[in-house]
Amino acid sequence: MASLQDDVAFITGAASGFGLALAKELVSKGAKVIMVDINDCEDEATKLNSQNGKIVAIARKADTTSWEQQYLAYEAGKVTFGRIDYFFANAGIAERPWLPYFNPATTCGRAITKPDTTTLDTNLKGQLYTAALALQVFERQAFNKHGFRGKLLMTASVYGLFPSAIAAMYASSKAGIVNFSRSAALMYAGKGITVNASK
Repeated sequence: MASLQDDVAFITGAASGFGLALAKELVSKGAKVIMVDINDCEDEATKLNSQNGKIVAIARKADTTSWEQQYLAYEAGKVTFGRIDYFFANAGIAERPWLPYFNPATTCGRAITKPDTTTLDTNLKGQLYTAALALQVFERQAFNKHGFRGKLLMTASVYGLFPSAIAAMYASSKAGIVNFSRSAALMYAGKGITVNASK
């Protein structure tokens, strides 16, 4: 495996779970990380910096469904570390009911309501914002020491490949990620940019 020394990664959903584990692993390999999450991850970044005796991580609180907030997080990372080699579009949430539960017996007393698309917005739109940011950043970068402009990895799911009777919005969002990453990989082939999705 090529050395990750001084490579830089932008990670969404970095306050917990896979995103936090990824940040810790990358730093252990010599990389620097920009930790982005709707929840505060400043303490985790501080721990990484303390353990390494230098600035290897910065934390930025951002709602990934906001293009402006993600862009500001990127700008902070650029100022601190310079170029960014990897973007991990990882922020996501579980299924939230998008419609009231099906019950014909209650419809006469229940108004038709606007659907809750929070799951779709977070898991698909938020990741597409990260992708749009990454691809435009990579386009503006020269090839790095590894011979590429940048790498984008998006968090998908097996639900992106199979239907779900209980998680329609979650499955839809992950199917979008799977097919976007496949399409973008073809679009950017031969340009020093790779796009992949993990399940």
